[in-house]
Amino acid sequence: MPPIKTQISCPQCRMPVMVTLEQLFDVAQDPTAKNRFLSGQFNLIDCPNCHYQGQAATPILYHDPDKELLMSFVPMELGLPKNEQERIIGKLMNEVINKLPMEKRKGYLLNPKAAFTLQGLIERVLEGEGITKEVLEAQRQKVQLAQKFMSTPEDQWEALAKENDALMDAEFFQLLSATADATAARGNRAGAEQLMALQSQLAKLSSYGARLIKQQQSLQAAAEELRQLGDKLTRDKLLELVLKADDHKAMAYVSLVRQGMDYAFFEALTRRIDRAQGDEKDRLTHLREVLLQATAAVDQAVQAQMNAASDLLRTLLKATDLEKAVRDHMPEIDETFMAVLNANLEAAQKAGPQGAEVLERLSLLSDIISGLLEEAAPPEIKFINELLDQSSDAEAEALLQSRADAITPQLLSAMNYVIDNLRQNDQPDMADRLENLRGVALAQSMEANWKK
Repeated sequence: MPPIKTQISCPQCRMPVMVTLEQLFDVAQDPTAKNRFLSGQFNLIDCPNCHYQGQAATPILYHDPDKELLMSFVPMELGLPKNEQERIIGKLMNEVINKLPMEKRKGYLLNPKAAFTLQGLIERVLEGEGITKEVLEAQRQKVQLAQKFMSTPEDQWEALAKENDALMDAEFFQLLSATADATAARGNRAGAEQLMALQSQLAKLSSYGARLIKQQQSLQAAAEELRQLGDKLTRDKLLELVLKADDHKAMAYVSLVRQGMDYAFFEALTRRIDRAQGDEKDRLTHLREVLLQATAAVDQAVQAQMNAASDLLRTLLKATDLEKAVRDHMPEIDETFMAVLNANLEAAQKAGPQGAEVLERLSLLSDIISGLLEEAAPPEIKFINELLDQSSDAEAEALLQSRADAITPQLLSAMNYVIDNLRQNDQPDMADRLENLRGVALAQSMEANWKK
């Protein structure tokens, strides 16, 4: 059952307001339903008259076949008689059951569990994901702390931060970011900016924030050292840099050049440790442990991303409506997913006639993604793609001449970004070509400004 737009009365000022109501969250039919439900970004009221923001009260049915979970919630404030509640929930249940294949229709579908509150329903879904009540309580404390900061004068933030330093961890700052994003999405830019300013200030007042700032500074310093070495970076030079690093900077090197820290790198480091003595030997032994833990964490994260990308690829390939499935999952389609897709395309091509059917499906998926990415791209990126699609440099330069109005500072900046991206992805010829075109565009821009 798709969401419906309807008019309700604002709970605060009673003025009519339009709301999009979603009553059925069926993970079997829409894999994004779970995240949308748990984020709380549904059935939102945003009253233009009194600026009230909250959730509209409506019956809800939640279904997750993998967990064999079917739960209903009917808000008490609606005052619906029992037979009306059963009619609405029954209609939603029929929607779930009718879309399930016969072999997946199990006994739990005949007996939905009722939740007395929306929070109770959310907690039950989270329990199915392995999130305990203790974890939920800790999250609630962090939400309350964020709200307390928002209602506390800025000159009292430092004292409040000291009292609650233990609660102000990565999850707390992620909560602030997510709340700022949701606030901006509802059109309240002033509120979002206030939350981002709060987040920036609290980063300076908390132990976690101080560590984060230190890590960022170390990352910037490490990146600059590597940039200066450029293509002169060798395993030996990397080892010399790492040997002088503290823990934060050592982890920064891992995040930037993990591929350089191979078996031979650690062999060389171990030889240094064997030759060292006393405190220096202890320091280098500790450094090796830091590097081993950091590289293991990076490898695990990369593997998790690859597994998630592979799962998403399988989900998309099974979809009946491939374009709709891609549109629904576009936020999850990143560089890792494209790498997995391209690897599968290459394997299907090598398989010859046996892989023809898979190759056709993968090629269609690739084309749909490319089309949607181009559709969503900023005008500068579209123009750059158009330039690179020209069969010769002369044709691309002619296009620049004919579209002089498109040569803006934003275009030149976007060209720089794409050039860097092409070089990082081992496409030097394309990067060189675009760099030449940027020079032509820059010369045209300067000439136009001079004539003015």
